[in-house]
Amino acid sequence: MPKNEKDLEVIDQEARAKAKLNEGSAWMSISSMVSRIIGVLYIIPWMRWIGDPHTGTQANALYSIGYNYYLIFLSVAIAGVPAAISKQMTNYMARGEYGTSRRLFKSGTILMTITGLVCALLLYLAAPALSQNLPAAREEDVVLVIRSLVPALAVIPLLSILRGGFQAYLEMKQSAISQVTEQIARVAYMLVAVYVIRQLLDGSVAAAVGHSTFAAFIGAVVAIITLVFYYIRDKDQYQLPEGYVDTNTVSTKSLLFEIVRVAIPFVITGSIVEVINLIDMNTYMPMMQQVSDLPHDQLVYQYGVFNANARRVIQIILSFATAIASTSVPVVTDTYIRELTHYRRAKLTQKVKASFTKTREVILHTLNLFSLVMLPASLGMALVAGPVYQLLYGIYDPLGEWYLQISSVMAIPMGLFSVLVMVLQAMDDQKRAMVGIALGVVMKLIVQYPLLAVFGSEGAMYASILAFVYMCAYYLVIIQSQVQLRTKAVLSRLSGALKASGLMLLIDGLLLVFFKVVIGAPNRLGALVELLVLASVGAFVYVLSISKSRQLDVIIGQRQAKRLRNFFHIG
Repeated sequence: MPKNEKDLEVIDQEARAKAKLNEGSAWMSISSMVSRIIGVLYIIPWMRWIGDPHTGTQANALYSIGYNYYLIFLSVAIAGVPAAISKQMTNYMARGEYGTSRRLFKSGTILMTITGLVCALLLYLAAPALSQNLPAAREEDVVLVIRSLVPALAVIPLLSILRGGFQAYLEMKQSAISQVTEQIARVAYMLVAVYVIRQLLDGSVAAAVGHSTFAAFIGAVVAIITLVFYYIRDKDQYQLPEGYVDTNTVSTKSLLFEIVRVAIPFVITGSIVEVINLIDMNTYMPMMQQVSDLPHDQLVYQYGVFNANARRVIQIILSFATAIASTSVPVVTDTYIRELTHYRRAKLTQKVKASFTKTREVILHTLNLFSLVMLPASLGMALVAGPVYQLLYGIYDPLGEWYLQISSVMAIPMGLFSVLVMVLQAMDDQKRAMVGIALGVVMKLIVQYPLLAVFGSEGAMYASILAFVYMCAYYLVIIQSQVQLRTKAVLSRLSGALKASGLMLLIDGLLLVFFKVVIGAPNRLGALVELLVLASVGAFVYVLSISKSRQLDVIIGQRQAKRLRNFFHIG
C-alpha cells in the first residue's frame, strides 16, 4: 500500500474513533444529564411533602447514609464486570474472535446474577451492624433504609451487564435510553409513595425514606425491560458474521477467570467515590465531636448539607464525566489493541519503536471533550450555587450555598479521575490504576482530621479534593509515559475551555452582583428567575466563545458548528 494510502487509513481510523467517542458521549451525556436533572428536581416536591426544611435535610442525610452502603455493596456485586466485559468483548471483536466475545458475555451474565443475589443477602444480614455510630437520629431507621435497597441490589448487576454488552458494540443509545426510563420510573414511584405516606397517612419520615430508596428496584426493572426490548428489536445486528467459524478453544472456566481478573481493578477504581464517602460517613461524627463544640443535631444537619444536599446536585455535573469515561473504554481499547498488535507483528520482522499515535490522539480528544463540558458546568454551578440551593431546598441558606460551591469545584478533579482511570484500564494497566487508588485513600485518611480541625465540616470536602487531585496527577504522569503524551499538547487542548469559562464567569458574575444589589435574597420563584437568566446568558456566552475558537466542533461536529457560526456571523 502506498504511503499516502496508509496515511489516509490512519486518518480514517482516527476519524471513526473520534466519531464513535463523540456519538457515544453525546448519548450518554444527554441521558445522564436528563436522569440527573430528574433526580435533582424531584427534591422540590419531595422536601415539601417530607416536612419542614430541617426535617427534610435530616431525611436526606438518612437517605444518603443508606445509599452510601448500598453503593459499596453494589460495587462488590457488580465487581467491575460490566466495564470489564465491555473492554474484553471489544478486545476479542477487534481481533475477529466474535464467538469468544459472545461466550464471554453469557458467562458474565450468569456470574452477575449469582453475585447480585449473594450480595443482596449479605447487605440484609449486615444492616444492623452497619447502622451504628452514624450521623442519623435512630439506628432502626438506618436498618430500615438499608434493607429497603436489598431488592435493587439483587437485580441491578444484571442490568449493568446488559448495558456493558451493548457498549461493547459501541452502541450507547440503548444504554442511554434505559437510564432515562429507569430514572423516570424510580422518581415516579418515590414521589407517589412519599405523598401517600406523609401527606395522606401521616406516616413516619423513616417509612417515606425507605420507600424512596426501594424505588431503585422499580427503576431497575423498567430499565431491564427497556434493554430487552431493544435487543429483540435489533437482534439481527448482533448476530455472528455470515460464514464465521469459532476457532478459539478458550474454555468457559478460563473466560470466567478472565472476567474476574480484569474486573477486580474495575471494582476498586469504580468504588473510590463511595469509599471516600464511607470515610466521611464513619469519621465525620467522632472527629467533629473531638474538634467542635457543635451539638449532635447541628452536626447531623451539616453532614446532611454537604454529603446529601450538595452531593446530589453535583451528580448532574459528574454525569458528563461518567458518560465520557464509560464511552472512552471501548474506543481507547479498540484503538490501543490495534496499534499494539501492529507493533508486535512488525517487531518480528524489523526493529521498530512502539507508536501509539491514534491512541494518543483519542486520549487528547477525550481530555478536550472533558474540559469543554466539565469546566463550564462545574464553575457555572459554583457561581449559581445560591439560587440553585434555594430553588431545590426551599430556603436561603448561606451554609448550603458555600458547601455547594466547594462541591462544584470538587467535581472537576472527581470527574477527571473517572476519565483518567478508565483510560488507563482501557490500556490494560490495572496495576498502576489500583496503586493510584491506594495513594488517594491514604491521602484522604491522613488529611481528614487536621482539615476538619482547622476548617470544620467543610474540611472533609477539602480532604476529598486533595485526594482526587493527587490521584489525577499520578495517572497523568503514567499516561504521558505510556503513549508519549506531551504536557504542552494537553494544555493546548484545555486552553479554549479555560478562556471561554473565564469569560462566562466574568459576565455571569457581574450579573449576579447586580441581582444581589437590586433584588437581595429572593424567594423560590425569584431564585428560579435568577437561575434561568444566569444560565441562559452564561451558556450563550460560552457557546459563542468556543464556537469562535473552533472548539465547539469537538462537541457537536464540524458541520453543525459551522452552521452555528454562519447563523451568528462568526468568522
